[in-house]
Amino acid sequence: MPRFPVLLLDYDGTLAETRPAILKSLSEAFADQGLTPPSPEKLGRQLGRGGTLKEFYQAMVSGSTAEEGLAFAAAYRKHYIQADLEETHLYDGVHEVLAELVKRGHQLVVLSNKHAPTLGPSLERFDLKKYLTAFMGAEDDKPRKPQKEVLTERVRPLFPHTPISDFLMVGDTTADLGFSHNTGIASCWASYGHSTEEAITSRWTPDYRIDRLSELLDVLA
Repeated sequence: MPRFPVLLLDYDGTLAETRPAILKSLSEAFADQGLTPPSPEKLGRQLGRGGTLKEFYQAMVSGSTAEEGLAFAAAYRKHYIQADLEETHLYDGVHEVLAELVKRGHQLVVLSNKHAPTLGPSLERFDLKKYLTAFMGAEDDKPRKPQKEVLTERVRPLFPHTPISDFLMVGDTTADLGFSHNTGIASCWASYGHSTEEAITSRWTPDYRIDRLSELLDVLA
């Protein structure tokens, strides 16, 4: 049996470089609300903190309401469909790494806070589903990282008898590291993704760090 037989893999900033598509869609969604879009640097810093689109908007726009946040989220998702097609690409070596992990006997689950109706088509477009035991995106009526209920309500039903020590969460944001902390699952920080080192290390101490996806093979050797 391999080390960490079940790998929980984030998508944005871990398997796929989605930042250009996200930043473009965020800027367009702010414009739709009649606001001047914040700078890419400000958007990027808040993006690295994770959270929902509604929470993102309320953090960026002081005094904004939940209803305004939901309207922003809807505008973002409208723009993201096209931006994802134009801007998103996989990180180097994703297919090779995932194929090798499956060959070694790992079960791979994409566990993302990306909107579920967007996640599935993106995985399909990049031909990644063939490596996966399952994939899970954000849904309005279900918990999302960093909530511990993601494990008990969404992951556990797939692996009811797998001990916590057999899981590894691989991701780039505080939501991923927070999920690991809240559940006791080992963590691997993808430093090449969408968070800064300060944002991560000021709150969390990852069990492992990778500076490119291919290094995950060494972590698991």
